[in-house]
Amino acid sequence: MRRYDLQVHTDASPCSRAAPEEIVTAAIEAGLDGVAITNHDTLDGYAEVVAQAPERLDIIPGVEVTTTQGHMLALGVSTVPPQADPCAVIDHIHEQGGVAVLSHPFDTFRESYIDSLDEIGDKVDAVEVTNSRCILPRFNRRAREFADRRGLSVTGGSDAHFAMEVGRAVTECSGPVLDAIQADETQAGGRGGYLSGHVATKLNDALAVLNV
Repeated sequence: MRRYDLQVHTDASPCSRAAPEEIVTAAIEAGLDGVAITNHDTLDGYAEVVAQAPERLDIIPGVEVTTTQGHMLALGVSTVPPQADPCAVIDHIHEQGGVAVLSHPFDTFRESYIDSLDEIGDKVDAVEVTNSRCILPRFNRRAREFADRRGLSVTGGSDAHFAMEVGRAVTECSGPVLDAIQADETQAGGRGGYLSGHVATKLNDALAVLNV
């Protein structure tokens, strides 16, 4: 089985201090076959990771899009989707041949989804059911229940903001991961309940404001 971490942030996101070369090293050490670079509302950082990665490590272009509700992972895209209604974001992702994944959709400590769930469920490709930064197990559990109820593919991602987090949650499949998501042939695994990561991110944000 191939193993991918489908939510990784580099220092192109203000909330992260993970340099591209650190991400690549961490992915290799974690035994991953690939990672998706999903910085906030930008494709910046993707090319820098590709430049550092060996050919055997699959680097997937992505964006963690800020919608009017929760966050949406746009995987396999070449342009940044608009910060808009979730369904409009999904349409934009699909128009460019990408895959749309609900990111930590029911984590009420962060951006989450509360409205139009039936409509969103009809359009989205997959649900992130294992996000290693979900502090309470019920957040990931509810995401999996939603995916099962809607018959949607599942993914896992560390939501790494620091290199040491890469690989804490993964998506497993037997073939190319974006094809596997669309064919509903993925599994998700890993760990949640990671409070210290949030503390480190808040400290990083504070330091960024102070330009440290």
